[in-house]
Amino acid sequence: MKASLNRWLGRAPDLSAVLARFPVVVALMTIFTVIIMTFDNFGGSEPLGRMLAGLIIGAYLAFCITIAREAQGKSPSYFVQIALAIILALVTWFSKELRFNIPMAIGAVLLILGNMVIWGKSRDDLHVWDFTHKIWTGAVFAAVGSVIFTLGVFAIQGALKSLFGLNIRDLTEHFLLPIGLGLLAPIYWLSTIPKTDESYQELHDNPGFVSQAAAFMGTWLLSPLTLIYALILLAYGVKIIAAGSLPKGEIAQLTTPFLVVGTLTWLVLAPPFVQSKLLARLFKKIWFPISIPAALLLGVSIAVRVNQYGFTLERIALLMAVIWALGLGLWFSFGPKLKRDIRLVPGLAALLLALGAIGGDWLSVSNQQARAVSGMKMAGIMSEAGLILPRNDIKIGNQEAAGKAKGSLAYLMRQRETKVLNRIFEGAENKPEFKKYDHDAVMKRLGLENVTIKFDRYNDGRNLTFTAENKTIDIANYDSFYGPFSYYSSDKSREEEIYQGDSLTILGNGLLLTFNDREERVVEFDLNSWVSALLVIDGVYQIAENPFIIYQNETKQIAISVRSINRWAVSGDYDNPMNISLEFSVLTAGF
Repeated sequence: MKASLNRWLGRAPDLSAVLARFPVVVALMTIFTVIIMTFDNFGGSEPLGRMLAGLIIGAYLAFCITIAREAQGKSPSYFVQIALAIILALVTWFSKELRFNIPMAIGAVLLILGNMVIWGKSRDDLHVWDFTHKIWTGAVFAAVGSVIFTLGVFAIQGALKSLFGLNIRDLTEHFLLPIGLGLLAPIYWLSTIPKTDESYQELHDNPGFVSQAAAFMGTWLLSPLTLIYALILLAYGVKIIAAGSLPKGEIAQLTTPFLVVGTLTWLVLAPPFVQSKLLARLFKKIWFPISIPAALLLGVSIAVRVNQYGFTLERIALLMAVIWALGLGLWFSFGPKLKRDIRLVPGLAALLLALGAIGGDWLSVSNQQARAVSGMKMAGIMSEAGLILPRNDIKIGNQEAAGKAKGSLAYLMRQRETKVLNRIFEGAENKPEFKKYDHDAVMKRLGLENVTIKFDRYNDGRNLTFTAENKTIDIANYDSFYGPFSYYSSDKSREEEIYQGDSLTILGNGLLLTFNDREERVVEFDLNSWVSALLVIDGVYQIAENPFIIYQNETKQIAISVRSINRWAVSGDYDNPMNISLEFSVLTAGF
């Protein structure tokens, strides 16, 4: 029994070794865990939540410094590690004010982890490859272990409650899971990190199981699939050139994963033992040349969209992907062979993400601000001196410029840019309250409520509108009025009745209208289906008659009067059904 216990403990991470090698990293993760345990939902403090991300970035940078200094045979420089962690905690706490993009910063530090093993040294592709694949293999096992740990904890929690009536939910959420996921999982990962001088000679002719598995995946699965996809993509590019127009929103979805997966496949096939396979050698030779047309296609698409709709964080990220893929494609295709260092692949991406973290938000906001101002001046909403005109003096003279202004203002409101919006409206009469970010109020103030943004990242033809404001509705032939009613297909209450009367029932599920006359059903009408069948031109629903009659006989008549319709997708998820909002009234005669 004692021997078995000792063997089991011998497989556990050597905590003393991890603490001796990565003390600052462990300390930062301990602070992270204590904060998670102490503050439920960060104590309602958004800056505290952002600071936790700063601790994660600081921990990765401390790891990088430790590995780099270890590779150089120098001391770990703990003071520098601690100073960087404090600076990053402060930067992320004030990231909103500093416009510091936290996800890009995390991506940047993750990408440079493997490069640290020969920091400041000459090229050694195999050493970088071996160290990188080992640290990410450890990360995969840590992630799998975290999932198993979480499922096990919840299973124990459920069993205790079911069998003994003992509820340990608080213990689970505030103690077990934070310690397991916030501290133990990182410590396990750190325990798998190889020494910087660990031999990698096995990559020549005697690879380990993980290396062989990665090589098999790259050679026989990823390589052929990527090459087939490349042929399809090249044919698609020829089709686009022949048509002379770009499809909306498709190119980035097709090319970006292709470029990323293809480059990762190239990296997987780097070791010498893989090069014995003909398919692997073929892929290694042709990948970067065939990636150039795909990168150019994506670059043209992004350039067109930026010219039409300006910079956003999403477009900046795609632009960085173009620079990364095109730069690597050109260098590894035509650059000196002796300088085609494998470190350039993650290193260039890390550099671009670091620049995006620092300046991406600034670029997008300043660009959209400039577009909003220029668009309003061209549309007749703002004077040349930069003062927004009174509402009654606004006469939209340029619909294209008005759409440009509306799109940029909508972006600034989505980004919660209160200070920028206040500067734009400085000195204007009846200035909206931007802390509420009432989109409709802002657009009405500027006379933009009926201006349609034809196609952009947030309105690519799937987001549709209709408004009957300021349009006369003839109700002379009706004697009863029901409403107005509001319906939201995404509302949790959609299964319930919106209205219940003597003759009229409106059910939110599918927006079904039912009329009864002395217990005899007169008509059922699915307004949701009617909306879906409407003709759409330039993103606007076309309604020929308003009110429109849904039932009529010799003595009775029922009609629907629609005030507004909006259809949209959440976070660009166009695979799911569209959300619909309606404002409408019901008119009847003869009941």
